[in-house]
Amino acid sequence: MFAAKVSSLLISRVSPQGDRLAGPVPWQVWERLPRLVRRIDEIQVNIVLRRRGSVVLADGSIHVQAILGCERCLGDLPWDSEISIAAGLGDSEDAIMAVDPEREPVLANAGMVAVQDWLEEEVLLALPMLARCNIWKYGICPVSGVEVPAVGPDSHC
Repeated sequence: MFAAKVSSLLISRVSPQGDRLAGPVPWQVWERLPRLVRRIDEIQVNIVLRRRGSVVLADGSIHVQAILGCERCLGDLPWDSEISIAAGLGDSEDAIMAVDPEREPVLANAGMVAVQDWLEEEVLLALPMLARCNIWKYGICPVSGVEVPAVGPDSHC
């Protein structure tokens, strides 16, 4: 088993019988996500790793609990997400596609995957493009408690 706090993963160290990348992620070392969210409460990873020659198949999930900013009411929006992972880790996209063309390729430099960069990228890609509370027409937002006036007769905040 590899702890989710590792900074790099050497593909050749993953067992052909399978390994696991699991545990809390040290998101404090991430550079981009903390600038895009209001607060991060927890990020946990549980990914099964199986080596197939020079490629590692990664299947599992990243669980994120964070607070985003609502684009409608500007209040706090809880975000609790389970991000599915189905990736192939390898030195080249061709090598990954030869093993499983359905996998999302994650390139390894000289057989080494930058784990924290990979995990942060997965979470960034899962962020909603427009984070918004439940649809409501006017009054108090049921999520943030912020009161937003209606913009028009058919407006949805």
